[in-house]
Amino acid sequence: MINHAGANVRQGVTLLEVLTAIFIMGVGLLAILTLFPLGALSMARAVRDDRAATIGGNAAAWASAVDLRNDTAVVAGLQAVPTQAGNVIPATPAADAPGYPIYVDPIYAPGGYAGATAATGQWLGRQNNATPGILRVNPSLITTQRAAIRSQAIARWFTFQDEMQFDTLGNATGTSGTTAIVNRPGTYSCAFLMRRPQFGSGALTDLSVVVYSGRALDSVQGEQTFSGNPLGTAGTNAVSFAITVGDPPNIRKGGWILDTSYQAGNVNAYFYQVASVTTTGSTMTLELETPLKADVTTLVVMENVITVLDRGTSWRP
Repeated sequence: MINHAGANVRQGVTLLEVLTAIFIMGVGLLAILTLFPLGALSMARAVRDDRAATIGGNAAAWASAVDLRNDTAVVAGLQAVPTQAGNVIPATPAADAPGYPIYVDPIYAPGGYAGATAATGQWLGRQNNATPGILRVNPSLITTQRAAIRSQAIARWFTFQDEMQFDTLGNATGTSGTTAIVNRPGTYSCAFLMRRPQFGSGALTDLSVVVYSGRALDSVQGEQTFSGNPLGTAGTNAVSFAITVGDPPNIRKGGWILDTSYQAGNVNAYFYQVASVTTTGSTMTLELETPLKADVTTLVVMENVITVLDRGTSWRP
């Protein structure tokens, strides 16, 4: 019989060593698990960016194809001088000066998809004591459609039709009797910001495509207007405004604001993307990706805008 009493023999793994191994493995598993939500967020952001680029390009091509610049209602809007009942009295631009901007948006325009009225949807960013705002236009290619198909026409031309809604099993939702109908939820939609570089000439028209994600389609929402003197100065990268009534706007990094200030006899109509958001008490400060082109006295927080594609001053049909 061999006596091992004096030998240095390991009897097994101690409890402390087991717990240490479990702890190390748990840290590793947690690190791996955090990658799943980050991956899901990255994928959702990539899908959104892809949809935004696609609908933006499609919308610009469609505007050229239907000659939106020369649409009867659009021309009337581009030639109009906004009326204002407050302290601001808009001037008529000179023939070679920039005209007033318009917002071609049949989803929120009066009589459009969301059922807006002149009081709720006619003017974007209007403040009676600060700015006349931007006229929202429903193009005649929509208003001349029969009432029964007007909503379908808006959905066809101003929402992303390649999008489909699926159930939890991966099947396209929507049925009508025995005929399957594909539901298109209208998550992505668009509008156009337009202005004539020369008020008296229709030869050129500035056009920017504004792409939305998750915009409410049943009522006018997500457009809070703030004014002050000033909210931001030209050349700086920030605007600040006080939140005195209601909830703060739902704006975060990557969001967009629209400058609707009335200065030098015209409305600015500049879009800026937000780089960061800071809230101190009732004051919200937005750091912007690009410097302000002019002093800002009125702005609109565009909560559901995900990208703005500027087509420049050379856009033509």
